[in-house]
Amino acid sequence: MKLPNDPKLPFFTYGIFKPGQLCFSRIQAFVRKKEKVSIGGHLRERDGIPLLILGENALNIIGYLLDFDSGNEVKAYSRIIGIEPNKVYQWHETIVGSRNVNILIGRRELRGSSDLEYIVEWDGSNDPYFKQGIEEVENILHENQKFDIDFRSLFRLQMAYSLLWSSIERYTGLKYHLGKDIVEKVSQLAKEVYFSSALKNVVSERREVFSTTDLKKYTLDPDNPQKSLKYYYQVRSNSIHRGKAVVHDFNTIRSSLIELLAIFKIVLNKSFK
Repeated sequence: MKLPNDPKLPFFTYGIFKPGQLCFSRIQAFVRKKEKVSIGGHLRERDGIPLLILGENALNIIGYLLDFDSGNEVKAYSRIIGIEPNKVYQWHETIVGSRNVNILIGRRELRGSSDLEYIVEWDGSNDPYFKQGIEEVENILHENQKFDIDFRSLFRLQMAYSLLWSSIERYTGLKYHLGKDIVEKVSQLAKEVYFSSALKNVVSERREVFSTTDLKKYTLDPDNPQKSLKYYYQVRSNSIHRGKAVVHDFNTIRSSLIELLAIFKIVLNKSFK
């Protein structure tokens, strides 16, 4: 995506780049001034991302006007376009108050999106994957602590583990890249300070798991976030083994679910502050 026509203009943000949202950390170092303001329009949402339609069925949509440090405007806007927002957004110049501003408005905003009726202030922390999804994972984990011979508890933990990873992919997608390279986006999580510190606090042992396709070894190591993230992802990828190994599979996925859930809840809580 190209820079806006005039990078010297302030940036009006109503979504993922607002203070307190996942992408604000990308530009925070360049923000000289932030002001909470509103603009006439209404919101729609596509894949967890808000899209603003200016003027139509106008509500007072609340957002922030961000002024960047003089000389760092291009750097700030480069950080914004670094997540490839052209997949869903396009640059537009409009007036907020008495000032000309740059704003990201929806591209083909009616296609595949839903109306956020009456919502005037979007908050990504209310995403169902971060609220109801996490609650459902917790409920399934609580109700399936012991292995049963008909495999139902194992299947349910696998379902919960997949749902947890869907939440993680939503998080990394909103924070790092709006494109489709899931593996690249997820790998960014291991570089987060919140992830590495939570990993050390939650995990107290080293474990190993092997790929069921090529027998490659993956190691859970509280001192190595990158290896640990690959371990948790491999647990997700492995299929169920028959026979005696199935009890081992249950213990592996249960332990991984307990740990990764606790870690991700810490990451979510810290990131939305």
